[in-house]
Amino acid sequence: MKILIIKTGAFGDVVRTSFIAQALKDKYKSKNPEIYWITDLRAIPLFNNNPYVDQVISGENKSSLKDEKWDLVINLEEDLENCEFASSLKTNKFIGAFLNKNGMIDYTSKSAYWFNTSRISKLGETIADNLKKSNKKTHRQIMSEIIGLTNWKKYTPFLRLTNDQRKFAKDFLRRYNLSRKDLIVGINTGAADTWPKALSVKKTVELIAQIYKKYNAKILLFGGLNERKRNLEIHNHSKAPIIDTGCGNDLVEFPALVSVCNFFITSDSLGMHIALALKKKSIVLIGPTSSNELDTYGLGEKVVAKSKYVCTYRHAPKDIMDKIDMSEIYSAIKRIFRLKVTLLITAFKEPNIDKAIESALNQKTKYPYDILVSAPDDDTLTIVKKYKNIKFFKDSGKGKSYAINSILKNLDTDILILTDGDVHISENSVEKIIGMFNNSEIGCVTGRPVPIENKKTKYGYWANFLFEAAHMLRKQAAVNNSFIECSGYLFAFRKKMINKIPLDVAEDSVIPYFFWEKGYDVGYSEDAKVYIKNVNNWKDWIKQKTRTSKAHETLEKYVNTKITKRVKTFATEANGLKLIFSYPKNFKEFIWSLELACARFYMWLKVFYDIKFKNKHYGDAWERIESTK
Repeated sequence: MKILIIKTGAFGDVVRTSFIAQALKDKYKSKNPEIYWITDLRAIPLFNNNPYVDQVISGENKSSLKDEKWDLVINLEEDLENCEFASSLKTNKFIGAFLNKNGMIDYTSKSAYWFNTSRISKLGETIADNLKKSNKKTHRQIMSEIIGLTNWKKYTPFLRLTNDQRKFAKDFLRRYNLSRKDLIVGINTGAADTWPKALSVKKTVELIAQIYKKYNAKILLFGGLNERKRNLEIHNHSKAPIIDTGCGNDLVEFPALVSVCNFFITSDSLGMHIALALKKKSIVLIGPTSSNELDTYGLGEKVVAKSKYVCTYRHAPKDIMDKIDMSEIYSAIKRIFRLKVTLLITAFKEPNIDKAIESALNQKTKYPYDILVSAPDDDTLTIVKKYKNIKFFKDSGKGKSYAINSILKNLDTDILILTDGDVHISENSVEKIIGMFNNSEIGCVTGRPVPIENKKTKYGYWANFLFEAAHMLRKQAAVNNSFIECSGYLFAFRKKMINKIPLDVAEDSVIPYFFWEKGYDVGYSEDAKVYIKNVNNWKDWIKQKTRTSKAHETLEKYVNTKITKRVKTFATEANGLKLIFSYPKNFKEFIWSLELACARFYMWLKVFYDIKFKNKHYGDAWERIESTK
C-alpha cells in the first residue's frame, strides 16, 4: 500500500502533524504501507530519523511523483499549487484539500472542519474566527478524525535525533561546560511576526531572574532569525548568566540544541512543537492563539493570557502577552519541577523478602522516594508490615502484570521503579536510575542484572554467561542510541505515560516498546545492579526460560516489530554464538557453553512447539521457581 502525505508548512505544523505517519502505519499494518511525505526542503531534517516515513520529498521535486499510483493521498495544504498537484494524482482514496470540477479549492467532508478555521477559509474571516474560538478539540484530535483514527491519544509528534545531532548537542554542552546533571532551562518566549505571541522583554528578563535565583538553573536563550535584536536586549538587561544559543540555527541544529534542556518555557511557536516532540517538560505561554487546539501531550502546562482577545489571532492587541499572570508561570514551574518517585516490589510467597526491602530502604540517594510492596499472600505481607514507612498492597493473586495494572490505576507518581521480592538491589540503584531521567528524552531505564552465583557450577556458569551477554547487548545499544529491552528484575519508567499493560506479554518487554515508538529513548544504567539467585537444576531452568521466551512471542499484537525488531528471538541468539568461543576461560567452561547453546536451541524448539502445535501461550500468573528462592 502506498500513501502520500502533503504537509509543507509552517514548520511547527509539520512537526505536530508528524504523528499521523505512525498512526497510518498501524491502521493499515496488514497492508504493509509505504508512506511518502512532501514537505519544504528546509523541513526535511525533521524526518531524518523517523522510521514511520519511508521517503521524504521536497516540494520542489514533487513532480517526480506525478505518475505514481497511490492507494491514499492526504493533502493538508490548501494553497492553489498543492491542491492542483494533489488533484492531478492517481489515487484510490483522497483526503484533504483539492480542486473541484469548477477549478475551485474544496475539501473532503471530514477535513472541512479544519480548513474552515484557517486564515484563508473560503467561509470568510468572521466565520473562520468564530469557528476557531468555539473549537474545543486539539489539533491531534482533529487530524485523527480527518484520517479516520479513533485511538488518537496513543500517538504523539515524532522527532528522534540522529547521531550527528547528538554529537552536536554533546559538543555544545562541552563548549559551555554544561552537564546532563545540570538543570538546564530553555527560554523561547519570542515568536514569528504573524501574531503578537512574544512575551515582552521585560517579563522575560523577570522570568529568567526568578528561575536562576530559585533553582540555580543554567539558562539557554532561543530565538529565530527575526529575534536577534530582541534576544540581545534580553541578554543586556538580564543580571542572571545566559547562554545565547543563537538565532540562525537550522532544523538540524535547533532540535539538537533544544535536546540539551531539561525543561522548556516557550510561546506558541516552532520551538514549542520541537520541544514537545522531543518530550521536553514544557510550559506554553498563550495569547492570541487557541489554547484548546494546542496539546502538551501530558508533558507540561499551558498559561493563558487573561484577556478577552485570546484566540482572536489577527485582532489581538500587540500587548496581549503582557496579560499573562507571571505568578501562574511560577506555580506551573514548581509543579513540573516536583518529581515523585515510587519503588514498587512485586512479590509472591517470598519468605526472604526482608533482603529486598532492606536493599530498597538503604539507598544512598538525594532523591526522595516511596516504597510500595505488592503481594497476594498474607505470609509475605505479614513480613512487610514489620517495616515502618512502607506501604503495601494486597493484589488479587492473578499475576504480576495484573497486580501492576491494579496499582497503576490509583498510584500518583512520576517515576515508577519496578523490582521483585526475590532479588535485592545495589545501594546506588535509585540514584543512578533517577539520574538518567534528568534527560527528558529518556522514557524508561533498565538496571543491570547480576547473578549471585559464581561460575564454578554449570548452572552458575550459564547464568553468568547469559547475563554478561545481555549486558554487552544493552551497553552496545546504549552507545548506538538504539532500542534496549529492559530487565524485569529492575527497571523504571515514566508512570504517567502508561495507563495499562497487556496481560499476555512480558511487561519488561512491551513497556520499552511503548516509549520507543513514541520517540523516547531507553536508558541503560549499568551501575544500578540487581542481584539474583538463579536456578540450579534442569527442570527449573527449562521451565523458567521457556516461560520467559513465550512472553515475547505476542509482542506483535501491541507494537510494530517490523519497524523495531524484537530483541529476544532465536535469530538474535544465533548471532550471539561467537560468545561461545570468547567467553569461556577453560575447557570445562567451553563444554558448558556448548551445552548452553544446545539447551537454548531446545528451549526455542519447545517454545515453537507449545505455541504452534499445543496452543499454549504465555499468560499472566504467579508461578514459583523454587530453586530461585
